[in-house]
Amino acid sequence: MEDGSPWIAIIVAIILITINGILASAEISLVSLKKIRLKQKAESGDKKAKYLLNMKQNPSDFLSTIQIGITLAGLLSGAFAADALAKPIVVWFSILGVEGFWLSFFNVGTIIIITLILTYLMLVFGELVPKRIAMTNPYRIGNRVITPIVGLSKVAKPLVRLLSISTNGVLRLLGIGSNQEDNPVTEEEILLIMREGREQGIIEEAEEHIVKNLFKFTDLYVEDAMIHRTEIEAISIDSTFLDVVKLMSETSHGKFPVFEGNIDKIVGIVYSKDFIRMYPIKDENIPLPGVKDIMRPPFFVSESHSLVNLFSEMKQHKSYLAVVVDEYGGTSGIITMIDIIEEIVGDIETPEVEMIQNSNNGGYIIDGRTKIKDVSDFLKINIDSDENNTLSGFLIESLGYVPVVEQTPEIEVDGFIFRVQEMDGALIRSVHVKSKKQ
Repeated sequence: MEDGSPWIAIIVAIILITINGILASAEISLVSLKKIRLKQKAESGDKKAKYLLNMKQNPSDFLSTIQIGITLAGLLSGAFAADALAKPIVVWFSILGVEGFWLSFFNVGTIIIITLILTYLMLVFGELVPKRIAMTNPYRIGNRVITPIVGLSKVAKPLVRLLSISTNGVLRLLGIGSNQEDNPVTEEEILLIMREGREQGIIEEAEEHIVKNLFKFTDLYVEDAMIHRTEIEAISIDSTFLDVVKLMSETSHGKFPVFEGNIDKIVGIVYSKDFIRMYPIKDENIPLPGVKDIMRPPFFVSESHSLVNLFSEMKQHKSYLAVVVDEYGGTSGIITMIDIIEEIVGDIETPEVEMIQNSNNGGYIIDGRTKIKDVSDFLKINIDSDENNTLSGFLIESLGYVPVVEQTPEIEVDGFIFRVQEMDGALIRSVHVKSKKQ
């Protein structure tokens, strides 16, 4: 012992702490690895990724190997290193004349102190630091430790097999399958990952926005995205070719519903490209076609239809405009493919008039047709309205009546004053919004 064994014990302790650190980093790196990324790497021919994927899918043997190594490292450092380092100190006390009970007391006390010091070093350098490093880049750490872990698993295979059988047996007694899949990834977890990626600069803000909208998209119905009947630009079935061309030039739209009698009786859809093919007609003796000669059959959909299903159906039928009907068969509105896509990527076509504008008197002038969720997001307030999609509908519901032209009622919502400014029939056309603090 006096011939250098303390130094050997120190070297052994360092080796054991290093081994413990490698095993701890291997364990946390495998837990942090994503199966999707490992599958992509494995399919591209990465052999280490295949090993990691196999361990990820069958973790029992891997975890048993890790646990064996960590347990042995801890036991050896406590039993061998602590005892070997304590002996020179006890010998030094005996030289000073300490003997009997006090020598035994100092022997036990020294072993305890050295064990505590080794435990501290093991926790910091053998557990916490390696795990934090592995969490920052699990794939790189996994690649580096996979080879020694595979070698260790082969050496410890008999003991690993015994531990795996024992573990699986206990799990079965507890009603947990040994091959039970991990909990599926939820929408909340994906959105959290997207947010963290954006904060770290890995994911663009626009990408996060689209992913959020995609999850919302699956919960939307046709009535959430349609153009209301009061905003429909429609054309009569008796209209002439030139009537359609004029309407197209005035509105810049490419598709129009065709009605017979009134808007509740939609009988067809006209597409601008169909008219362009027909004009100009070289033979002046051939009369220009009318709307009824070129219109296509209408595609009807109910208000409560899923937006996801409608998107697939419109692609299948090659229809780019659908007529939305209520439970009585009346026209509620229309919806185009562009309207559906905008629910995911945001506004594609720039509106001629901004829906929210600054007011000369302070505050904002907001179009009554603005979606209530857009108003909430803009003002950063919570507007509770499950029954209405637009600001006009929300205000009429809150007031309990439809204002007439000369009326300018107001309500307060979360510190903001909403005052009706302009009416268009039964529609609130514009609203002045101002903070109470202004």
